[in-house]
Amino acid sequence: MSSLHLCAESKLTNQLMRLPSSQLMKTGSTDTHNGGRVDTALVCYTIVGNRYDTSMTDAEKRECAEAFMHLWSIYYYRFYDYAKCFECLAHARDIADEAGFVMPSIDLGFGCMYQTISEENDNRELGFKALHYYLKCLQSSIDIGDDEHADMACTDVLAMSFALDRIDSVSTVWQRYVKLPENNRTKILRRYNKLFFQSIFYNAKGQHDQALKILEQQLALIEHTDYFRLIYFTYIERAKIQARKGDYHAAIRELREPERIAKQFEMKDCKLETFRLLADYYAHTGDKQQFNLFRERYFLLKDTLTNYRQLSSVNEMEFQQELKIIDAQMTNMRQHRKIQNLIIILGVIILTVILGFLIVVRRQNHRLRRSYRDLYRKNVALLQVEEDQRNNRKKYVNSTLNDNDKGMLLLRIKNVMENSEELFSPDFSIERLAQLIDSKYKYVSQVIHEEYDCNFNTYLNDYRIKEACKRISDMEHYGNLTIEAIGNSVGFKSRSTFVSSFKRVTGLTPSEYQKQDRNEKTNKGRNTSDF
Repeated sequence: MSSLHLCAESKLTNQLMRLPSSQLMKTGSTDTHNGGRVDTALVCYTIVGNRYDTSMTDAEKRECAEAFMHLWSIYYYRFYDYAKCFECLAHARDIADEAGFVMPSIDLGFGCMYQTISEENDNRELGFKALHYYLKCLQSSIDIGDDEHADMACTDVLAMSFALDRIDSVSTVWQRYVKLPENNRTKILRRYNKLFFQSIFYNAKGQHDQALKILEQQLALIEHTDYFRLIYFTYIERAKIQARKGDYHAAIRELREPERIAKQFEMKDCKLETFRLLADYYAHTGDKQQFNLFRERYFLLKDTLTNYRQLSSVNEMEFQQELKIIDAQMTNMRQHRKIQNLIIILGVIILTVILGFLIVVRRQNHRLRRSYRDLYRKNVALLQVEEDQRNNRKKYVNSTLNDNDKGMLLLRIKNVMENSEELFSPDFSIERLAQLIDSKYKYVSQVIHEEYDCNFNTYLNDYRIKEACKRISDMEHYGNLTIEAIGNSVGFKSRSTFVSSFKRVTGLTPSEYQKQDRNEKTNKGRNTSDF
């Protein structure tokens, strides 16, 4: 950024800091809805959010919380920066909790964030977190009569509960939702959700053709509206149903429209999902050319998003630094005006001492609170470990397996894990392992828990990491593969899961392990040459 541009931006920010919060909120909204760059909106909402103070009125506090929610929306839909998303949501939640008012949009935001991360990393645990927040949003929206968020949350609740096979867990809140009255503003989404529930019911019963007919009615209901994300989602569901029927060619045809929508509205997260599904469905049809094409597009876009987030992080640091400079200038101006109003030098000295004392006390209190928080979290973690171990022991107390059965089952498990290449497939599961050894998956789970004190995924990943180590060292056969490609070759779907599992097992990241392996071989070659 040039010094001239920085000066102009600083001048604009300085002017915005003098505006009332209501005008800043209006300016930020106008800049966001006009599209393009959202720099001004970021500045406006950041200024309003950072003005929060416990002495404010409830209306002013709500305005600060809403500013953080606008920031969340920008970081989520424009920059895909989940760390900043979480930070903004946490600020909004803290304000709402302190002020004592309910904001369903906060829980909806947490749900969206956890769902996205869950889908990108194939993590069911995060998926259940997303469902938890969606349910909270739906419940609170119904309680306070927030129709907009009730309808949005209901769609997400139905989608996540079906994806996680937990549709029975939402029956109570669903009964509350269907009793809500319809009006001109709510009838489209409420009818859409009721049809969606019917399609889930038919899907659960295996009546896929009936489910497709219901989805056709959903499309007819929203096709001439601006609910383009719902239109995209409905076509995705149609494609998934076709895939469940085994008609992958039809599933591919269904994906053309969501691919077009994602491209038209530049929804990178939706593009990523569409490319992943197309690659999967083409793989089932045996079309290797199209499979390779969309798999390449998927990984290219995934890398692009990673780079985009990194670039956004750099831009964000520049933006925050600029705000700090302006804020420091404003602070100096205010201090200068105070000094001018002082009558005698003694007053200046006293004020300085008091300010210094307050800063020291505040820092001490901050360190103390942080120490208490860390100690609390450590205790909670220890209690959770003990509770998990207690639950695992209770879980298998009624098992019919005797020690001899367990020993034989363990041998068969080891035989498959040490000799079958199938465990390096991304779709390898505990159910498949149970099939291979002709046993029940709950017995397999019990033996693994009792013998290795871990769950199946951890046990499976240990074998995959050992194979990854071999392949990293095997330059002849795998030297042309990247770290991520090696992780994919042994069954990991995401780079982050591969890296975290690798470090847990070896104590090193894959890159560190590869570097150490190369150094060892180089040193060994030199020693042999010297000899």
